[in-house]
Amino acid sequence: MKKILKVVAVGGLMMTLWHKKGQGKSQSDTTTPISHARRSRGWLPVIGSALLVGTAVMTAPAYAMSESAVQSFANSLNTAANAQNIGMVSRLIDDNAVISLTRKGNTTTLDKNGYLQLLQKSWAGASDYRYSINATDVVVMGNQARANVITTESWTKDGRRTTFRTHSKATLSYIDGNAMLLRAVSQVTVE
Repeated sequence: MKKILKVVAVGGLMMTLWHKKGQGKSQSDTTTPISHARRSRGWLPVIGSALLVGTAVMTAPAYAMSESAVQSFANSLNTAANAQNIGMVSRLIDDNAVISLTRKGNTTTLDKNGYLQLLQKSWAGASDYRYSINATDVVVMGNQARANVITTESWTKDGRRTTFRTHSKATLSYIDGNAMLLRAVSQVTVE
């Protein structure tokens, strides 16, 4: 960004100097040979283009949300959940997140803390916990992205293996250099 600002500043200074070149002199002093005038005018499009490009880059929103940011979120969540690290999971969920879970026609809507408590509950007393996540059909809009997300959680408790599969429509927001879960509407099945 600093380089862009420098280009714009230097381009603006050159335009100003070129424009003011003839001010304060008599008409006869500012008369130049035609070949020199053509060369001078030749710089105008180059400088003007630099200013336009620099201004466009400076005024364009600095969103960094991308499909790769969504995949990075998924990889981080996979790592955090498999490590059963609630602090890492918490950092991947926006404080204002709303997560809606539907199973057999019953819907529960959770905020961030409710979701984290549910996750910890599934971890408690379980062994061989496994988590996987797959984000597909990513559509980026400004600083947000929407994706279809499939998660699979499985664990053993009291000698019985349980698997939850969740199909979600998720909205992620790009905050402080990271994609974070903002909304999820999920269908849960138990196998």
